Amino acid sequence: MPPSYSNKTIILKNVKKIYGQPDQARPMSIMLKNGVIDKIARFDQLAEATVKSEKSPAIIDCSDQIVMPGFIDSHTHLLFSGSREAEFYLRAKGSSYLDILGSGGGIYSTVDKVRRASEEELIENGIKYLDKALDFGITTIEIKSGYGLDYQTEEKMLRVLQKLNARHPLDIIPTYLVHAAPREMDRKKYIDSVIHGMLPDFRAFTGWFDIFLEKDVFDVGEAERMIQKAAELGYSIGLHTNQVNDIGGIALANEYGVRHVDHLEVLSDADAERIIQNPNLYAVFLPAAEYFIFSEKIGQVNKLSAIPSRIVFATDFNPGSSPVLSPQVIMSLAVLRYRLADPGLLLDGFTANPARMLGLANHGVIETGAAADVICLQLDRFEQIPYLGTVNFITYMIKAGELVFQKEQKKGPSARGVTLSPEGYRHR
Repeated sequence: MPPSYSNKTIILKNVKKIYGQPDQARPMSIMLKNGVIDKIARFDQLAEATVKSEKSPAIIDCSDQIVMPGFIDSHTHLLFSGSREAEFYLRAKGSSYLDILGSGGGIYSTVDKVRRASEEELIENGIKYLDKALDFGITTIEIKSGYGLDYQTEEKMLRVLQKLNARHPLDIIPTYLVHAAPREMDRKKYIDSVIHGMLPDFRAFTGWFDIFLEKDVFDVGEAERMIQKAAELGYSIGLHTNQVNDIGGIALANEYGVRHVDHLEVLSDADAERIIQNPNLYAVFLPAAEYFIFSEKIGQVNKLSAIPSRIVFATDFNPGSSPVLSPQVIMSLAVLRYRLADPGLLLDGFTANPARMLGLANHGVIETGAAADVICLQLDRFEQIPYLGTVNFITYMIKAGELVFQKEQKKGPSARGVTLSPEGYRHR
């Protein structure tokens, strides 16, 4: 369970619609207490239940609000230094993702900057983007290392992620990512250093391991050696695979009990069936990463329509190929790129589905006993979230039972701004 920031009871009064709950003849209200959803009932029933309480509850009028779980962003590279907007324009001129990587750009450009950055600089940059993530309704976020490519810098990144998790209200799931082989080191020696040094030592920082399986990055044999060691050490495993080329990632994932495969822009019917038949394997789609590298390939989500509970969407937020941190924008892109016509699938793909994938019990749902990670939006229907994805209608953010921010509820054209505590977001 995430830590409780406050023992204050909050009642969301007369909610217009509650995600996952049937529509009622009378509006229902939600009581949040001790970091969890305590009750869902009529307001008069909840008010009566608090009469004998030592503290009066905080009451938020939600008569013009819809309420849903906070978003869970399960694939990001949020911790970095510097910026790579120049690559955006190179791709517009026709340079491919792998062309830029091969010329020393891409991942390697960020690696150089992260190696030079101090922990304090990385923390400052991390807090800046974590605050933005909260603004977009994200309450839990996965963040990968992978911009070090050497022991010292990868450890620095994982150490910074621990510190950010202790300071920021947003919950961070750290992942050790083997992103590419460093340019200055023999490839075989580097893989040996991952297997015999980094994987064993970094288990103290995280339970998740990921690797980029792609032509000219790591091949199946190299990835298999690292994944096999990670499995022996008890890591849960994700896999960047089938993004540009299909070189056997899905079969490898099945063999070693990989938990999720991400990108899947190139996916054969046979591999789609392998995913469908494996009840423990989730498919993560990253439409912004396709869009911003001008990919003509499209994530093959429609081949997996038989397993809607194992389809996940994520931002892939990073400084090069996916500068998008809004789940709402990602949902809009998923409709546009994949022609998805099921808003429930889009919303589940950012809530209940990634919660199960990541092993986050009682997250991603609005029900009694669930974690009180809740967002309120000034909309009429949940179907409007992907449709109006470029406009942020989130008005209240509650994390672990505490109101961490609210937007001003002014009427008329002068309405603007966000009302926060004097310190901004309530960092731990």
